[in-house]
Amino acid sequence: MWEAMRGEMRGFYEARTRGPDRRLYRLFCILERDVPGLDRPSIVVIRGLSKPHNTDFTDADYARVRRLGEEYRRRVPRSVV
Repeated sequence: MWEAMRGEMRGFYEARTRGPDRRLYRLFCILERDVPGLDRPSIVVIRGLSKPHNTDFTDADYARVRRLGEEYRRRVPRSVV
């Protein structure tokens, strides 16, 4: 399931899934529509995180995702694999 994030995480999307023991896995991504080096709109994975059921990611976890996203956006040309 893809979901657009809000607040301080605006501009990121997250993909969620559950694994064994209901562990939550998330991919934090950016949608790129028009970037040199990409032939078409693309989803760029910035970071993946996981957490046990009924726990929260920390503010530091989200801050790290934002920093990595800012670093990625500053690069010209952007590094994509």
